[in-house]
Amino acid sequence: MNISLNRFSLWIALLATCAFTLGAPQTSFGQIRDEEEEEPILIEEDDLNELLMWIVDEKYEKVLYKAIRYTEDDEQKKHPMPYLYMSKAYMGIHNSDDPDLRESFEVDKLKALKNGLKYASKFVKKDKEMEYVPQEQEFIEEIRKETVIAAETEMDNQKYTKAKSYYKYLTSLDKEDPAAYMMFGTVYMTLKARRDADVQWEKAKNLLLDQQARGLTESQLDLLQYAFVKTIETLDQLGDRATAQSWVALGDDFVGGDREYEAVKRSLGL
Repeated sequence: MNISLNRFSLWIALLATCAFTLGAPQTSFGQIRDEEEEEPILIEEDDLNELLMWIVDEKYEKVLYKAIRYTEDDEQKKHPMPYLYMSKAYMGIHNSDDPDLRESFEVDKLKALKNGLKYASKFVKKDKEMEYVPQEQEFIEEIRKETVIAAETEMDNQKYTKAKSYYKYLTSLDKEDPAAYMMFGTVYMTLKARRDADVQWEKAKNLLLDQQARGLTESQLDLLQYAFVKTIETLDQLGDRATAQSWVALGDDFVGGDREYEAVKRSLGL
């Protein structure tokens, strides 16, 4: 008799549990995941549009003043766009012919470019999901062209440490830019840092072999031609003809026929 009563009590408890569960609001595991994964709104769209309007109106001081506040906030600093607008502001200063404008920001032309590069690199780094970078390729190409010119000028002036900083920034803007890694390595070689040079050259070679230079922009293709010439010349001058010839074997596939490239090949007797 006690066993029957115990079984009857167990059934009553189970029915009560089911009734409570069915009557309660249901939340699926998918809903829980969606709530957990939902990204907070870090910066309102209207605020970003305001920064854009100020860029268009060349109100660079307002852009920098407001954007820097975002980058110092614990949550808002995760958003990529303030870094982009800071980069655009500094590029506007860099491109300006107004010396008073640069003086008001206490930057010369090249310092403004470097600041623009610093924040452009942070923009790319912060955009982990590549949500914004693809839409800003025109600006990234613009700053890349200016960087290539500045780097080559430093190379011509034998300011190799300064040139190295520019090429490092180029690898930050695009981690799949073979020419940037090639020149990064060549500058290391010029500075007698062979181990570091080999690391960067290996990255360049792997990218060239994997991608066959597909998808490179105009400035990246120009830099690729320059990089082959400068790398081969540097190795030849330093007496490493074997490595120079290995670059020639690779260069024939990518920049063969270019006048400067063919000239440096002839200087090696090839």
